[in-house]
Amino acid sequence: MTEPTPQRQLGERLVAWLRSDRVTSWVRTVVPALWSAGVAYLVALGLPDWLTEPANGLGQTAAVPVVLGAVYAALRWLEPRVPSWLARFLLGSPRPPTYRQE
Repeated sequence: MTEPTPQRQLGERLVAWLRSDRVTSWVRTVVPALWSAGVAYLVALGLPDWLTEPANGLGQTAAVPVVLGAVYAALRWLEPRVPSWLARFLLGSPRPPTYRQE
């Protein structure tokens, strides 16, 4: 039996890291945040000028965390109700991370 090459060992470590719970949790945070930013942007496009001008751009900034909370809650509610491919598309990974209980 031949020994694995350094490139193969590096590749295996990279794959293990990409499948780690830390990366999964990061992806499942960032992807919904990107969806939320897109939704907030689209909502802000439709807001009337009389509402956005007095806020001097603050309305769009404040909308992002509000929309993030709503979108993330909706995505987590949808997750067990949609096919795996759609969960991957919406959340970045169909597998929630597992955390050690101490």
